[in-house]
Amino acid sequence: MKHLVLIPALILCMAGFPACNETDESTNPTTVDEPEVQLLDATECKSFDKRPSAASISSSESCLEYSYDATNQSLSFRHVNAGFNCCPGLLTVQMTLEENIITIIEREEEAGCHCLCLYDLHFAILNLKPGSYRIVVIEPYLQDEDAALSFAVDLRETPSGKSIVPRVHYPWGI
Repeated sequence: MKHLVLIPALILCMAGFPACNETDESTNPTTVDEPEVQLLDATECKSFDKRPSAASISSSESCLEYSYDATNQSLSFRHVNAGFNCCPGLLTVQMTLEENIITIIEREEEAGCHCLCLYDLHFAILNLKPGSYRIVVIEPYLQDEDAALSFAVDLRETPSGKSIVPRVHYPWGI
């Protein structure tokens, strides 16, 4: 007889629990979007006047300008004088984020010509939380003797700025 009383009680208890295949959205944690990079724009191969204005970046420099929007958690970049083949096909930008090191890898689809030239790239990292990071840019035609485009930044204290490094090898300095 005691078993007969337990069965209705057990059925009532089970009615209060959702079925295994049902989900209660209010109890599931929201998914956090991972940081991702998007190439927004790229110039054509640049030509240089031998007399650059004082405000412009010299063709013998590589410059990475950045601006962080904390509200949208978006870090925008403009890479002035990125070196690629004159006939690169599709330009792409990839990124990795490991232990607060953001590595930006610039690539070209092909080396279709026997020449190199400079381009300006505009790209952004989306879903990036404010914090301290080291930014490292991997450039396809950087020579060992040239300084890497790499710098540390705390986006909470310095949400915009730029890093400029000199270049002495072709295609820079033309």
